[in-house]
Amino acid sequence: MKKIVLATLLASGLMASENVSFIGASIGNAELKTTAGPGDFESKNDDTHYTGTLGQYVGDNARISLSYTYIEPGKNIKNSDGASLAFDLIVPIVDNLFMLYAGPVVGYTRFEAEAAGVNLDLSGLHYGGQAGGIVRIVNNIEIEGGYRYLVETGSDSVLGVNIDADNLRMWYVGANFRF
Repeated sequence: MKKIVLATLLASGLMASENVSFIGASIGNAELKTTAGPGDFESKNDDTHYTGTLGQYVGDNARISLSYTYIEPGKNIKNSDGASLAFDLIVPIVDNLFMLYAGPVVGYTRFEAEAAGVNLDLSGLHYGGQAGGIVRIVNNIEIEGGYRYLVETGSDSVLGVNIDADNLRMWYVGANFRF
């Protein structure tokens, strides 16, 4: 009998928590930093990015999301995009109308460029974190802004010179629709 009561209490507690799905879109700035050669010559590629996100709020204090980011290709860049999985802890500040969040991010970045017939592929895994704020406009619509810092693992060699992707920094603002 104790097991039945315990299972009932546990199930009712899980069902009482607010697990809400959401879909989001954001726009922002992405800056990829690379280093090349024995002198660690630094280079930065700075472009606009667009991100689509699918996620699930877990109660009032966490969310998990999967996002796809497309970065506008600049000069000589063939492909620049990525997919990420994130888990955020959420701290409600004002009655679930304003919340802060932070958490880890893992995923894969694709970055391919070509100049003068020479191909460069800095695609690879990434990991890092993100933090920001969420403002709930109405019950199902939120405005979100934040910063994401990712350590990149992509590396390539062009004409005997090693080139490494170091990090990707992204500022963004967007909207989420909860359903």
